[in-house]
Amino acid sequence: MSTTLSSADGRQAGRAPAALAAAVVCVLATATIASAGQPRTLPEGGDQDVLSLASNPQVLVVFSDDSSQSWIRQITDGFYRAAAEGGASAPAWYFEYLDAVRFQDERQVGHFRTALREKYRDRPLDLIIPVSSSAIEFVMESRDELWPDVPVMGVVYASGARRPATSGPGVTTLSFESGLPESLAALKTVFPGTTAVFVVSGISAAERRGEPALRADVERAGLVFHDVPGPSMADVVAEVAHLPEHAILFVAGGQVADQGNIIPTWRLCEMMAAAASRPTFMLGSQFLGCGIVGGLMRDYVKVGAIVGEHAIAAVSGPPTTNQTVPFAAIATMQFDARQLERWGIPESRLPAGSVVAFREPNVWRDHRRELLIVAAGLILQTALIAALLYERRGRQRAEIDSRRSLALAAHVDRRGAMATLTGSMAHELNQPLTAILYNADAAERLVASNRATPDDLREILRDIRSEDTRASRIIQRHRAMLKPHELERRPIDIHAVVRESLELVAHDAMARRIQIDAPLPSPPCIVLGDQILLQQVVVNLVINAMDAMAGTPPSRRRVTVRSALTGDSVAISVADCGPGLTPEISSTLFQPFVTTKTDGIGIGLAIARGTLDAHGGSIDARNNEDGGATFRFTLPCAVTA
Repeated sequence: MSTTLSSADGRQAGRAPAALAAAVVCVLATATIASAGQPRTLPEGGDQDVLSLASNPQVLVVFSDDSSQSWIRQITDGFYRAAAEGGASAPAWYFEYLDAVRFQDERQVGHFRTALREKYRDRPLDLIIPVSSSAIEFVMESRDELWPDVPVMGVVYASGARRPATSGPGVTTLSFESGLPESLAALKTVFPGTTAVFVVSGISAAERRGEPALRADVERAGLVFHDVPGPSMADVVAEVAHLPEHAILFVAGGQVADQGNIIPTWRLCEMMAAAASRPTFMLGSQFLGCGIVGGLMRDYVKVGAIVGEHAIAAVSGPPTTNQTVPFAAIATMQFDARQLERWGIPESRLPAGSVVAFREPNVWRDHRRELLIVAAGLILQTALIAALLYERRGRQRAEIDSRRSLALAAHVDRRGAMATLTGSMAHELNQPLTAILYNADAAERLVASNRATPDDLREILRDIRSEDTRASRIIQRHRAMLKPHELERRPIDIHAVVRESLELVAHDAMARRIQIDAPLPSPPCIVLGDQILLQQVVVNLVINAMDAMAGTPPSRRRVTVRSALTGDSVAISVADCGPGLTPEISSTLFQPFVTTKTDGIGIGLAIARGTLDAHGGSIDARNNEDGGATFRFTLPCAVTA
């Protein structure tokens, strides 16, 4: 039998140092086996301990290359992915490696055949899957001896691989399109103007055997094929360093170096890509990162998964037929950002859906969506803050205007109230002025009769000074009520404010024959507020109470002012004995221009509520059970240290 290495197998060789002889002695790796399935009867004398291992379908996979190659590991991962999707009845995989690149001697092949015969003597197999040309040739020539009547499914996936004879009962082929024409078509869009492809297929005769198939694929893509020959690998490296413009380099093989030494495929890729004067590419996606540009490449995990799916179908259903898998089913479009930059290729030129690896970190490119979301959030937040600041500024202006309006309205209301209390002011001033006049007359008579002693005169002068001070306070109090005034917060005794307010209306109450009772507590009650504005509130409430009792018999005319502490606030109530509040007026009592007086304008209670709101307080009104109404306002007490 012929065991010469095919060019496709030679291109895919790797870096494993193990020899086939060592594989014969040590018996190469076997796959893990699923546990479920139908039990089998082992040959007589077989080891019954492996009976459970033989319960599932048994599939032997024979690779042409050695197990160290990256694409072999990826195909194996694909087998297990297919088995995972197959459930408990999935096959048990066994993997063997011909390592045909390094061992082409017929004796080594015989040793390998002997090893397999002994290894699987007691292991009945359901399917043999030789992967690539050399493995297919080996299985077809060894089948009658090792596995008679066991179905065989040969797998061919490499570009330029020869198709060995696979005829016979129970023998099918699963072929994958090479993908080289499609890959070249994709690269022509990335490197417009490309006219030629220089192909490194190796220096050994076995590797170069697939050159005709490669030439056909290149010419099918509309490009000129150029072989890169050389008596040594150094000559090949020197040749690729001087490629013409409008050319690209395809590394299809070259693992066999001078004197038959093997170059690991990744190292070969690095050597060629670093030396090449034009962009380099390979068909295996596992080589992205060794210096190739990338492109439309073969994904070997997908290859293994598809082969595994066909194997599961073959052992669980009717016989399969020869099939060809399109390259699109196993292709992936990937590029190396470093090589794109090296050759000056913008990413905008890449085909749609391309994946670009090895990019330098770029915040805008890698996190554009997140940055846009954050930027939009910041813009919205900034706009919201600006709107809130604008609204706050407008609210502050409105509050200032409201306070000014309140102060103006309060001033007008105070002037109206003081006009009403003109008689009270005159009465209050009349008392100290009369006392001053009497004291002056007494002093004059004492002096005229020569009976004035210094002590008498000093006492008369003290009385005059005291009454003068009293009159001055009365004038100042009324003058303060008449002056324009804005809110000022300071600690004040609310009981003192109430007492002064009652002094202002005392004469008017006397004239109306109204009794005012004010059993206020002696201890001061401190609040933060404006004395004049709060005094106006009390005066308004007391005047309203007196006005409400205009039709009440004189014997029942009484205004009662009380103070009560409730937690951290103080409540001042003004109760009258009038007719009380009607339901119609109760709901609009504190609205502007609502009044029951024929000569009133209805702003007194509205001003009182505005004043109390500005102090953080409140006001309400209710009818008394025994007649009349009570107005009560509350203020927060000041926090004392």
